[in-house]
Amino acid sequence: MLWLGKTEPAKPWSSLPVPVHSCAKSLFAIAIQTEVGNGENTKFWTDRWLNGCSIEVMAPHLFASIPKRKANRRTVKEALTNNMWLPDIQGQLSIPVLSEYLDIWDLVQAVVLQPDVEDTHKWRFDASGQFTTRSAYEAFFKGTIYFSAGKLIWGTWAPRKCKFFLWLVAHNRCWTADRLARRGLPHPEFCPLCGGEDNQPPPLSMCVCSAVLASTFGRFQTSGCHTPT
Repeated sequence: MLWLGKTEPAKPWSSLPVPVHSCAKSLFAIAIQTEVGNGENTKFWTDRWLNGCSIEVMAPHLFASIPKRKANRRTVKEALTNNMWLPDIQGQLSIPVLSEYLDIWDLVQAVVLQPDVEDTHKWRFDASGQFTTRSAYEAFFKGTIYFSAGKLIWGTWAPRKCKFFLWLVAHNRCWTADRLARRGLPHPEFCPLCGGEDNQPPPLSMCVCSAVLASTFGRFQTSGCHTPT
C-alpha cells in the first residue's frame, strides 16, 4: 500500500488512512530512493531525494525543529518555491541546528526542478527497481542469524509441544540439573534413569542418557538429517 501510494498518487485510494506498522514504515523509508523531477510526489523532509539521503537523516537536529504535520506533507516542489521550507523551522535555533541548516541550504540551492518530468521512485531491494513482496519480506530478515537446526525442528511430524521443547534444548534454555546447580537452585544429584551424576553439562556429565541425547541431537543438527517417520 505504501509503494502504490507513492508510485500512483493519482489513484483515489492513495490518500486513504490505512494503518501501517512502524516497522514497515521504517523499512519503506530506507528502501525507496527518489530521483526528483518536478518535485510534486516527493516529501522534502522525509524522502531520500537529496544525494540519495533524506534530510531527516542528514540533519537530525534541524529535522527535530520541524512540526510533524509539515514534515509529513511538505513536498519538494512546495519547499523550493520561494524557499517555503524555511518557515517550517520552528523552536530554538541552537548551534547544531544552524550548522545543519547551512549544510542543507547549500545542497538545496543546487537543485533544479524539471516541470515536465515526474518524480521516479526506485525500490532498492530488487534489481528491477520495482517493489516485490518477496524482496520486502527478505529485507525484514537481513542481518539475522541462520539457525541450521530450525528447519529440522519445525519441519518434523512431532506435536507442537515437542517441537517447542527441542527448540529450548537447542538454545540451552531448559532447566536441566547442571543449569539449576549453577544458580544454586534445588536439583537432582543423579539421573533418575541411569543413576549417573547429572549436575554437569555434556560431555562432563557422567549420565549416559544425557550424553547419548546430546550426541544424537548434535548429529542431526550438523548433518541436516530428517527425523524418522
